[in-house]
Amino acid sequence: MLMLVFLTATFADHVAAYVDNEVVLLSEVMENVSILANDPGARRMFATDDEMKEYVLDQLISSRLLLIEAAQESIFVTDDEIAPLVNQNIENLKSNFPSEANFFSYLEEQGINLEELKEYYHENLKSRIIMERLISKKFAARIMISPIAVKHFYDENKDSIAILPGRVKLAHMLLPIVPGQDELMKGFERASDVYRLLMTGGDFGVIAEEFSEDENSRRKGGMLGRIRRGETIEDFEAIVFTLKPGAISQPFATRLGYHIVEVLNKGPDWVLLRQILIKVNITQQDTLRTWNLAQKLKELVDAGADFDSLAPIHSRDPSIDLGEFEIERLTPPFDQVVKQMAEGEISEPVLTPYGYHLLYVREKVAERILSFEELRDQIMQYLHQQEIQKKYDELIAELRTKIFVKIFDLSGN
Repeated sequence: MLMLVFLTATFADHVAAYVDNEVVLLSEVMENVSILANDPGARRMFATDDEMKEYVLDQLISSRLLLIEAAQESIFVTDDEIAPLVNQNIENLKSNFPSEANFFSYLEEQGINLEELKEYYHENLKSRIIMERLISKKFAARIMISPIAVKHFYDENKDSIAILPGRVKLAHMLLPIVPGQDELMKGFERASDVYRLLMTGGDFGVIAEEFSEDENSRRKGGMLGRIRRGETIEDFEAIVFTLKPGAISQPFATRLGYHIVEVLNKGPDWVLLRQILIKVNITQQDTLRTWNLAQKLKELVDAGADFDSLAPIHSRDPSIDLGEFEIERLTPPFDQVVKQMAEGEISEPVLTPYGYHLLYVREKVAERILSFEELRDQIMQYLHQQEIQKKYDELIAELRTKIFVKIFDLSGN
């Protein structure tokens, strides 16, 4: 937010361009650049920041030209028409985040507030709708997409556009490799010794540097920084989010070992903390024991046992269903395993840093080529949009010859 306020204050008096009697302020350009820069897909379109500024300015000039021409043609778009579309765009953006709180945190981190984002969407949607109506009024009778052109496009491009990727719905059981009781007891005793040092007045940062076995945080006196919900393992979050600021936890276990944490500050969905981690060694016997259990469970399912009855009992991941995936986009080590599996089949134990997984294929659909009939309407719409874009470019070029446009140095000098 501070970034955008700074830009507005700095550039408000500079004119980036005149379009007839309208002005485009440099502050407006920079606000749009700030929002566009936070879209990774859009950001990759530009080699430099100057290219992005020039693109944004060109779009703003085109928008002004369209509004002038639309007024001449008595074409208007009301705020009531645009508001639902703006809200839908905001909701679509929110859906990329685990929660609404994460969405607003992201906006804050990027220096964007919600009203500025809504205004950005409002102006872009307004320009798009006006453009479509203006093109429709001026050129509708001249935009004709023939069936022959549609079929030709399909034949020329079916190897890239008509492939429907193979998909698979996966479930799993996760069996983490955990230390045996002897190692757990040794780790607990070591963690208890450290905890007693803290309770007798030891400085947390000093003791963390001396005893913690988390190499990343140990060098910083155990500082982990701000942890948000969903960013770390569930066993860890289940404890730290119950603690009050200033509290030091007793040793508690996760698959990483025994933790002692101190909460320095706390918010609705975050904690600022430091930790001391005492690792518990995993032996070959622990790995073999877990593999044997995974193999036994596989044999039970192969023999007819119900996967969904066994999974909640044995899996340490409460999310049994992993979801639906494109087979070709699965990452190692799951990709090669799943390619060899059939629907209703359970995999051999698959080792990852989280433990052994038993993958279960709920549904599997092979890759196929979509027919011309299945794609005809989509191709028709695509070619129609291509023609609209072509007419739009022609119209903007024509308007630039009819309407006064003057562009200034974007540096504001």
